[in-house]
Amino acid sequence: MLSPPFALERSPQIHRDQASLPSHRVGCEFTIVETILVFPFVLLLFISSPIMASIVRNVVNWSAQHGRSSPQMQSDMCEVCGKRPKFVEKGHKHPYCGRTCASKTSQSSGKSSSPTTPITVNTTTAKTCLIPGCPYDAKFQGYCDPEHAMEAVKSGQAQGCDMCHDQPVSINIRASRGSSARKLCVGCNRALTGGTQLKELGNRDSQFQDVRKRFIQEWNVQGEALPTVNKVYQVIVPRDHLSRYAAHKKTLHKAQEMRTYHASLMLCDLGTKGPFICERQGCGICSVLRSSFETFAFGDKHQQGRFGPGIYTQMNPKLADKEATTITTSPYRIMVACDILVDADQEPISMDDEPAFTKTSDAIKAAYVIVYSM
Repeated sequence: MLSPPFALERSPQIHRDQASLPSHRVGCEFTIVETILVFPFVLLLFISSPIMASIVRNVVNWSAQHGRSSPQMQSDMCEVCGKRPKFVEKGHKHPYCGRTCASKTSQSSGKSSSPTTPITVNTTTAKTCLIPGCPYDAKFQGYCDPEHAMEAVKSGQAQGCDMCHDQPVSINIRASRGSSARKLCVGCNRALTGGTQLKELGNRDSQFQDVRKRFIQEWNVQGEALPTVNKVYQVIVPRDHLSRYAAHKKTLHKAQEMRTYHASLMLCDLGTKGPFICERQGCGICSVLRSSFETFAFGDKHQQGRFGPGIYTQMNPKLADKEATTITTSPYRIMVACDILVDADQEPISMDDEPAFTKTSDAIKAAYVIVYSM
């Protein structure tokens, strides 16, 4: 062990060397060297520690949750745009959100395998949609919906109806009344065999002018823009329903006929492609036209309201307009002008907010289909 004198002999030299340099520089030189030697070991210990592992796991989990949607959420979104939820019709989930994305899907699938000549197939026995690549059940003339049926006709995969040229021919149907050679779809055959039909009125027709004038006058609103009536279709009601309507009228003590309005969800292009009633169950307007108010959208047998199950319409078309919704790209709104039978002895209906209510479809008939825009 060195004696204190030896230590004192060396210390003046060390102090002189240190005195010639700034004090903090000597300390820094020692710290940097020490850090370089020790840093790898400290870093290894920090990474392997439980705290660091927990931090890494939390970062990874946060990235997974915010970086992508869950598989369930992805499966519920439209397979074309991925921005809106898939359209669900009576428990059946379609792969798209609406008609626009459906048409894109149809075009892409139709281009891949379109035959050069139309094919006549038995659309009534098909189990899955006949559009190539579509896995959904055939619920509409061999296709999952009217859009795919129309796309098949446009692309030449199916033979089109001789009357409307839009929907595929139904192999089990032939038109009556001496026109058996014509090949028709279900809708056109129904029209020719006594079902509900629509007749477009010219804008100079007196009926058109009367319907338009009354529609605007009864649009009971102040300080707001009034609608523009673009088209009017006269509803040709089946004879059997007219008979029931007349029979019900006789049961009333003082029968009175009133004009009311009905609007609902639209799933077709009624108003843009002629006076054709679609066969889609989810289409509210076409459902009441086909069935004479015996069936509503999605197969419902009645509507629900403050007076119980039955049929609800409005005297003020402005109030009915709240129900005029659509998933199509049509610029129009659709409303049915109805005639209902009420007993003159009952309390009068207010046009402000009171709906007109009938318990039976025998007390109501469709008169006109009004195509309008705001």
